[in-house]
Amino acid sequence: MNSKVIDGIGLFNQGDGCWEAEPEALQGALLSIETTNITSEIEARAKLICAVWSDLIPQCIEFIEVNREKYHLCATQFTNPNVFIDSDNEWAIYFDTESEIDAVVGVEFMGNEPFQLIIGD
Repeated sequence: MNSKVIDGIGLFNQGDGCWEAEPEALQGALLSIETTNITSEIEARAKLICAVWSDLIPQCIEFIEVNREKYHLCATQFTNPNVFIDSDNEWAIYFDTESEIDAVVGVEFMGNEPFQLIIGD
């Protein structure tokens, strides 16, 4: 298994088509880079996410609540957030929920702005 250290974040281990770490800044959350090649832009995105983590969770919850009706969301508890970076500009935070119907809820971001919910497994 290959590994790579990203300064300011920590050690990433290479998985099947991705790189994963549990940066201290994310307080136990997984950070997964969903590509085999970590560019300097993706590194910058990962560092920014770690730097503003405490602001991202409330931003996600607010986005979920504002869009609850539009997406017919039943879940009310959002726990165990994990981050998935697809590119330097597209990424998401996924939460576990208490709902069988809405088992997983993801907030997708374009740049720094949330733009879409993903609901279900």
